[in-house]
Amino acid sequence: MNKQISIINKNCIDGLKKLESNSINAVVTDPPYFCGMTHNGNKGIYSDLNLMEPFFKIVFEEFKRVLKPDGEVYVFCDWRTYPFFYPILEQIFTVRNRITWDKKSGPGCYYSFCHEDIIFCTNPSPAFNKHKRGLNIWRFPAFSSGAKKTNGEKIHPTQKPLELIEHLVLSSTQEGETVLDCFVGSGTTAVACKKLKRQFVGFEIQSKYYQMALKRLKEVK
Repeated sequence: MNKQISIINKNCIDGLKKLESNSINAVVTDPPYFCGMTHNGNKGIYSDLNLMEPFFKIVFEEFKRVLKPDGEVYVFCDWRTYPFFYPILEQIFTVRNRITWDKKSGPGCYYSFCHEDIIFCTNPSPAFNKHKRGLNIWRFPAFSSGAKKTNGEKIHPTQKPLELIEHLVLSSTQEGETVLDCFVGSGTTAVACKKLKRQFVGFEIQSKYYQMALKRLKEVK
């Protein structure tokens, strides 16, 4: 594995299987939520998510294999997919908390969607850092509420503000340690790691976003 910043254009399961065991200090990842699934022209229903359960079981088991004993895992989700991800993660890790990202604004007619959740997990061992200070509600502007001023235009449908990802990276790693992201998207986690002098490995299956992520990395000074 490249000991600096490495983004690989391939299926994350194939990529994960090539990583060394106990080589990752933290996982920060934003999986597809799949709530837009459709069939026969009709909107999908919650139970359709079960089609993805075997995939995520493999991914999360690989997280456990590559994670160091004191490593930490952050998985983004929303109110619809939290009950899907939680029981899978709970079988593999110890779920320590749910962090709520307050985006300060959001779309929606029946009250605005102004938050997302992050499931915080560790290995089921006493090695993790027990002294996480602060609240489990974090307020960082989304692109609709001010992030454009510091992040530029949004280039990915689910792009997270750099400030939020930097907070996660700083909370769980030291300089020189390694962060994993299996769903790189526009490359925000990789950019945060480069700026904060962390090592990074990530996978992005879509060539369009892979190229965007590489471009963003080159722009980091």
